[in-house]
Amino acid sequence: MSTSLRALVVGGTNGIGYAMACRIATDHTSSTVIISGRNKPDKIPHPNIEFLAVDASSMRQIKQYTGKIKTSLGDQKLDFLIMTQGIFTMAGRTETAEGIDNKMALHYYGKQLLIRELLPVLQDDARVIIVLDGKNGAPTKLEWKDLDLKRTYSLTSAAYHCISMKDAIIQFYAAQQQQSGNSKRHFVHAFPGVVASNIMAGLPWYLRGPAQVLMKMAAVSTDTCAEYLLTGTSEVTQTAEKDGRFWSNVDQKGRGVPDKVIWTDEQLKSVSDHTWGVIDSALKCTA
Repeated sequence: MSTSLRALVVGGTNGIGYAMACRIATDHTSSTVIISGRNKPDKIPHPNIEFLAVDASSMRQIKQYTGKIKTSLGDQKLDFLIMTQGIFTMAGRTETAEGIDNKMALHYYGKQLLIRELLPVLQDDARVIIVLDGKNGAPTKLEWKDLDLKRTYSLTSAAYHCISMKDAIIQFYAAQQQQSGNSKRHFVHAFPGVVASNIMAGLPWYLRGPAQVLMKMAAVSTDTCAEYLLTGTSEVTQTAEKDGRFWSNVDQKGRGVPDKVIWTDEQLKSVSDHTWGVIDSALKCTA
């Protein structure tokens, strides 16, 4: 990668995403960093950071947004696509106007649409970093006959489905890429650990006190988390690529997660077919 980077950070208006965007902007002063979320942050501390609004729970808005990104880039391409958007909520299944659970739309489906639409404008050695939980996903944690959890939804199952399908999809993209042989983009699923951010604001009032105690005891700052994830991604991907692997799972210290399950071709096809089916159905929704 050149020192003049172009990075897009969705979920970059606060928390971990904001810290990652600021870290890139600081380390690469000639870079261009676009941060996106629903609302523009009160403070943008670096002149090379730009803001572009998006509701990352809406597939149709994401489609329009990626069109704007591609137009604005022109002949230029992205070196980083980073996605940290998410929500911490105790609410049950809450569907968007497009028929997708809001939590799953933010944590999983929207991120996959962003990747699919922006693949043509990624550098051949770009890094795609999805932040959620690169440690705890596995095929055994999926309800295979109800992947979008319309019938068997719970907070636990929603979390495991978003985490596990994300593990599958980074392997899917890497496999697709190897078949085409045209690029060496690396797809990373990262686990941030416990981070002192404002994500706990979505908790009921009676849980906020215990959560704040946990934060003080175990949490790292968003800046420290950003440093771990960005530095770790650089190191882990270099090691993996020497072995011909272009997907990685990274833990809260930026280390590679050992012994991750390699999903079968059949499992990858099931997850990818399901993912595009849900997304394309949402894009056709007129509600």
